[in-house]
Amino acid sequence: MNDTEFASHEWWEHYKETVNGDPEMQVRGHDKFSDNFYVQIDDERFLIQMQDGTVRDILPNPALNNRWSFGVEGDREAWEEFIQETPPAFNHEIIASHYRSAVRNEDGHLMMRGDNKKIFQNLRPFQRALDLMRVANNNGGS
Repeated sequence: MNDTEFASHEWWEHYKETVNGDPEMQVRGHDKFSDNFYVQIDDERFLIQMQDGTVRDILPNPALNNRWSFGVEGDREAWEEFIQETPPAFNHEIIASHYRSAVRNEDGHLMMRGDNKKIFQNLRPFQRALDLMRVANNNGGS
């Protein structure tokens, strides 16, 4: 387990290094994944600015002038399950978690928001970026 607190400044810096150093992300996202997305944990929102498959910057509390195409929202408990080295069923990947929230109306899962077309245009690198949260949190384990 990572020694830094989940979603702290240090944790996000480690996440950024993890994404930008990931060989799979370089294949999935290079020259393609340049849409910003946000991660909302309870009432805290973090804007992940992507450029050609790399994290350019992570902004806490984005303002009106910041733009994003889509995001993922959930309570801290759902995110903490999602980033576990071995997450529980339905919180192990974003589509399963979203399905539980959006279709089955169950609590305790993550939900995608925003432009559906953009989500599915970027689904593979977006999923990889989210999966790398687990890698960053577990010092390389996933």
